[in-house]
Amino acid sequence: MKKIILAILLTLGVTSFLQAEETKAITFNLIDTDGKTVHVTETEAGLDFKEYKGKVVFLVLFGHICPPCNAEIPEFIELTEKYKDKLAIVALEAQRYSMSDLKAFKTKKNINYSLIPGKNHDDFISYIADRAQWNGSIPFLIAIDKNGAVQTVQPGFIPKATLEELIEKLTK
Repeated sequence: MKKIILAILLTLGVTSFLQAEETKAITFNLIDTDGKTVHVTETEAGLDFKEYKGKVVFLVLFGHICPPCNAEIPEFIELTEKYKDKLAIVALEAQRYSMSDLKAFKTKKNINYSLIPGKNHDDFISYIADRAQWNGSIPFLIAIDKNGAVQTVQPGFIPKATLEELIEKLTK
């Protein structure tokens, strides 16, 4: 009888452990050019950015030598200043710039938002490519509402007025 009870308890324990493993969220720790860690956790509806709870997050894949990407930078700088309490921009450089080169790029362009070298975070880029069906085109925007739900996935340059409308919509 003790062996049967032990076998049942072991079976229940293994089943509970396997179910917990299946539901374990995927997490990423992204290091930006300021040395800060951006903690990202997969959720059912999108991505949770621990440091930016309650804010709209624009996750942007860009390239340092991409003309439309560079055209967005002044707009992102203005949006970051204007919506500092509502918006966080996390830009992932996808053309393999090193950390030191990306730091210099940030300084040269006076960028005031988080820049992350994709070269150091291939796992996150692969995850985004898989989940958002990203085919490598840049710029590429993933707009996440203040609750962490992905609301918009859009390749290409997006005008500032459209981005402002999106911020207002996602903060409601």
